[in-house]
Amino acid sequence: MAMKPSSAGPGPTPTPRPAVLIVEDDRDVALTINDVVEDSGYRALCAGNGREALSLLEDEVPALMLIDLFMPEMNGVELLKVIKKSPKLASIPRVIMTAANDQMIGVREDVTVLYKPVDFDALTRLLHRYCEPAQSARFQ
Repeated sequence: MAMKPSSAGPGPTPTPRPAVLIVEDDRDVALTINDVVEDSGYRALCAGNGREALSLLEDEVPALMLIDLFMPEMNGVELLKVIKKSPKLASIPRVIMTAANDQMIGVREDVTVLYKPVDFDALTRLLHRYCEPAQSARFQ
């Protein structure tokens, strides 16, 4: 059975879902967080270390960054230093994911800390807090 073309014309362009950058070297953790991000209605961008994250950030500015601290090549603290120096990236909210305590991370002044093992309800609340359209509009 042939489908009739719609006479209504093209509809409004859907608003793109806000992106969340996940920077995590543990593949299982990254996949689990990816699922939470996508199930919450957002797009997930994944990087295995800070260098990969910076490469992704050249092409897209996410509404939120979830950053592990301890990674190979470029760790989370090094990535945060680069981000803070960039006018394009410095205003993006950042959430540090770590099993370390506050004394060990030394980056508390402008980030939110989400302790591992990650509480997925807390992660979902953070996603909605930072990625709602009113919040993410400032990054477009």
